[in-house]
Amino acid sequence: MKVVNKTRKTISALLASALLAAGAVSVAQADDHGEGATAEVGIVTCNYIEGSKVNLLIHSSAGFDCSFKHSGGVEYYAGEAGIGLGLDLQWTTKSRMRYSVMATTSKSLDWSTALNGTYTGGKAAASFGVGVGAAVLVGGSNDTIGLVPLALEGMEGAGASAGIGYLTLKNK
Repeated sequence: MKVVNKTRKTISALLASALLAAGAVSVAQADDHGEGATAEVGIVTCNYIEGSKVNLLIHSSAGFDCSFKHSGGVEYYAGEAGIGLGLDLQWTTKSRMRYSVMATTSKSLDWSTALNGTYTGGKAAASFGVGVGAAVLVGGSNDTIGLVPLALEGMEGAGASAGIGYLTLKNK
């Protein structure tokens, strides 16, 4: 029981560090581009495509079916997510990610393709049966869109991962 509690504390610390670092990068990028404030424009939800994960220890990738719900409707994206550089000792059978989509308020974007691109940032996850993970990612339309987790990522499987995470989205 002590090992599980210690593991949870370690994972919590990693997740908090990743969220703080990614948040600082997102704010700095908005200021650097002179784009002003950001606002939530929708929610993207991605569900793992079973059997699509490739795990090479320091790099992993998995396929996801994603939907982006916003005030104008719903857009569908094919996604690929994983650890670009880090340690991935995780074997998952199910995974679901939900992100709040943040964009600059001064830009008008075509939401049918606006999320196309690769998002990167800090990512950490752990599961022992049922698990949790989180990532804060920046990228998309000229690095003007941020993906902030609405809740911790839900998954089933075993293991842990941490490093520079990524999510690539391409509209269907």
